[in-house]
Amino acid sequence: MTNEFNSMANAKRCLNNSDFKIKKGFLWGTASAAYQVEGCVNEDGRGQSIWDYYLNDKQLGGLGVTGDVAINFYDRNQYLQDIQLLKKLKINCYRFSISWPRIIPDGLGPVNMKAVEHYRQLIKDLKAAGISALITLYHWDMPLALANNGGWENRDSIDWFNYYANIIFIHFSDLAQDFVLINEPTVEVAQNILAKRYLAGNFEDTSLPIIATSETMEVSLKCYNHILLAAAKAKESFRAAGYKGRLGLALPLSPVLTDTNATEADKADAIIADGVLNRWFLDAIYKGQYPEDIVSLASKMNLAIDVQPEDAKTIYNAHFEFLGINYYAPNFVRHGKGSGYNPESYIPEGQEAAYNGAVRPDQLTALLDRIRTEYGNPTIIITENGAGFPGEDQLVNGKIEDTKRSNYIQAHIEAMIVSMQNGSNIDGYMIWSSHDNLEWFSGYKSRFGIIYVDWNTQKRTLKQSANLYSKIIQEKK
Repeated sequence: MTNEFNSMANAKRCLNNSDFKIKKGFLWGTASAAYQVEGCVNEDGRGQSIWDYYLNDKQLGGLGVTGDVAINFYDRNQYLQDIQLLKKLKINCYRFSISWPRIIPDGLGPVNMKAVEHYRQLIKDLKAAGISALITLYHWDMPLALANNGGWENRDSIDWFNYYANIIFIHFSDLAQDFVLINEPTVEVAQNILAKRYLAGNFEDTSLPIIATSETMEVSLKCYNHILLAAAKAKESFRAAGYKGRLGLALPLSPVLTDTNATEADKADAIIADGVLNRWFLDAIYKGQYPEDIVSLASKMNLAIDVQPEDAKTIYNAHFEFLGINYYAPNFVRHGKGSGYNPESYIPEGQEAAYNGAVRPDQLTALLDRIRTEYGNPTIIITENGAGFPGEDQLVNGKIEDTKRSNYIQAHIEAMIVSMQNGSNIDGYMIWSSHDNLEWFSGYKSRFGIIYVDWNTQKRTLKQSANLYSKIIQEKK
């Protein structure tokens, strides 16, 4: 979807929804990922993941930046305290991921029952506090042995993931009803592409290549197809075994925008970028076909993307029960140097921006409205939404006044409610993230949490944004 960039005052972003009440059972939560929070990387028989290789072995996040401690969330004494903080905030759902290399240390071998019991206990502890679990099976921590065998570029990854998913279903389907199968394919693939650049000694360009260019499109589309097929196969296994629950993927969907003075080349690149970032996934899941313009371009470029004739139909036939949406910002695109498809991302001059891009809550409404009108109004859970701003998270006299994050959260919840009033079927909203944590290659420099973590002492402090979120939850019940 391409839209011309236009400024919109906050007052015009949202309808008056002060009296709007959210439906009963709505999931108000926060989110996290295993590698970013757990620490304890050598505890209970955990195997290595690709991120241990990136950060520990190759130090791609900088000297000393690892997930060895993170926020120590694997430790039960620590996470019980954190659960009480979530309970205090009136949160009723916690989205977390299970670590594949904890459950199956080498990716395909025997099950590590110590890890199984750990996560079962975590779910029970959450439940005791009145908090349901939204379980993510896979949040980028590919077992190192499988990553070394090609990872998602290898079509065998479809079966690797299915094996792992079935282990999860066997051991956790009695405790949880909602499962995110795979998180953010486009961002994970971009992280791996960036890692390859770093490993080759290129540290000049640190931007995350989320928008696939002609240089990265082959590996991107190949991996996306395998990931979607892996999720579809796991869904079929879940259904065949007779388990009860809802399954979906968490996709980082994002409107693609151009400026008001966009050239024809800018607009052409934006259409293709939208096809790769958004339509590639949505068309397969809800229409049973990949976008014709993207498939045609890949063929014209002689890209080996490993899409078989029935792949998109297989994905469609999975009939996922919900669509997880991770929304942070729109992508502004313009044509880069050279001819042909060659987009580059940018932030327009004067546009307020967070770490993850432009602050545009109106584009969340636009995205949700688009999915309702073009893709059959599926059940949606906002599986991630949040922001971090340079220099904002300062602990002063025991308090963190993160006003920009607070405004971001309030504006985006209002934008979601506008779309609900328009008829969108939205079942939950998860803030990214519950705590400050390890932000992958960015290390511990950028904070996204509504709970402040002192990296030296592990002490937690509720931020202004946490109290605001709690107030919104109570008002909207």
